[in-house]
Amino acid sequence: AMLTYVCQQKMKENKQLKMELEARKTQHEKAIEDGVVCILRKHLMDEHGHWMSEGYITPTALESGIAMYKAYKALGGNGMIDHMDEEIRELPIRG
Repeated sequence: AMLTYVCQQKMKENKQLKMELEARKTQHEKAIEDGVVCILRKHLMDEHGHWMSEGYITPTALESGIAMYKAYKALGGNGMIDHMDEEIRELPIRG
C-alpha cells in the first residue's frame, strides 16, 4: 500500500512538473514569435520608406518584401503594415 501511495504521489509531481514546463515553453515560444513580428515590422517599415523615396522597387526587393509581409501576417502581425504593402506593390518595378 505504501509503495502504491509513493508511486501515485510521484506521478502527480511529474504531471505538475510537466505542466509547468509546458507553460514556460509556451511563454518562451510566444516571446520569440512576438520578437520576430517586431523585427519584420521594423524591416518592412524601413523597406517601405526606402523604396517609396526611390519611386520604384527592384524585383528581388519586391519578392523579399512579399515573403516578409506574408510571414508577418501569418505570425499575427496587425494591419499596420497592410497599407504600406499595398503602396509597395503599386510601385513601378525596375532592375
